[in-house]
Amino acid sequence: MSVIQYLQQNQKDVRLVPLNPNGTVSAEGLKGMLVPNKINYVVIESANTWMVKTTITALVASLSSFQIQLVVLEPNETLDSDEINFSNLVKLKLMFPSVTRSNLTPEGVAFENKFKKMNSILPSDYASRGFDVTFDTMMRLMQNKSFEETVNTIGTQQYANKFEYAKKEGDGYLNKGVYILYYDSDLTLKVAN
Repeated sequence: MSVIQYLQQNQKDVRLVPLNPNGTVSAEGLKGMLVPNKINYVVIESANTWMVKTTITALVASLSSFQIQLVVLEPNETLDSDEINFSNLVKLKLMFPSVTRSNLTPEGVAFENKFKKMNSILPSDYASRGFDVTFDTMMRLMQNKSFEETVNTIGTQQYANKFEYAKKEGDGYLNKGVYILYYDSDLTLKVAN
């Protein structure tokens, strides 16, 4: 409900899909809201497996007539259940925010290989984050500017993390760096532009 209230108060141009009396998504109502010849971003905010499944089914059925991309705003365990067909998420190019990304660049592969050679294991998310924070901080400290000047002007990207600092009320900074990822038709995760 809080997401609905937020949208109604702050995103007035966002349209909400009508629900059936039993609380499920109206497939016809949803299809009636889709716009031809334009990407229709459909944000799903539900942990109800039946609602997620019926919504995805309605969206996949509409792909022949409309361009649709499914979006989630935060991790949704329902999408990981056996009842949700992963291939449908790929067809809908599921888009979601993430603080990390896979790095398949030559430099990223070299980092993974070096880490594995030294530690006999691939880097975990915690190891990657630790490396990135340390490396990013060292790079900022080595410039001819104060750390505060660099965080106010320079957004950076390291092995798996992005750093875009914002001043917090009071003391300190907050990293607002986030990736928007999506599943591409080749079953890989890609960074949305």
